Amino acid sequence: MGMWLVWCTAALCFLGANAKITQTPSVVLKRGQTARLTCSQNDNHNYMYWYQQQQGKGLQLIYYSFGKDSKEDGDSDIKNDFTASRPQIEVFDLTITSAKMEHSAVYFCASSLDTVLQSHLLPLQKPPPSKRASPPIST
Repeated sequence: MGMWLVWCTAALCFLGANAKITQTPSVVLKRGQTARLTCSQNDNHNYMYWYQQQQGKGLQLIYYSFGKDSKEDGDSDIKNDFTASRPQIEVFDLTITSAKMEHSAVYFCASSLDTVLQSHLLPLQKPPPSKRASPPIST
């Protein structure tokens, strides 16, 4: 009897403005098998994310994407066991290349709007007044 891995996922639906994000339901794999999780969203968000949460641990970002055909590494070393692709703005796939026991976890997908504009905001405080020479006094 082969060893089975339980690879769980969660589907998240957000109420309000009909925004919705869904992902592949639970998957059970044998060691060494490959599987693809698909995440889709209907709000035309630029940014999409894949996270892993192992039992008793916090979320780890595996990959994120800022648009169609983009993929950026997350902040963990677990990305080496996965690949990701963004074939459409609405879809971000995560593939496990060869299942291992340590892949037994909950996988979360998320999406968000582009935040680029935040880097172009003007300062909220006025700069200190410059020290200019007083205008000449006429007599």
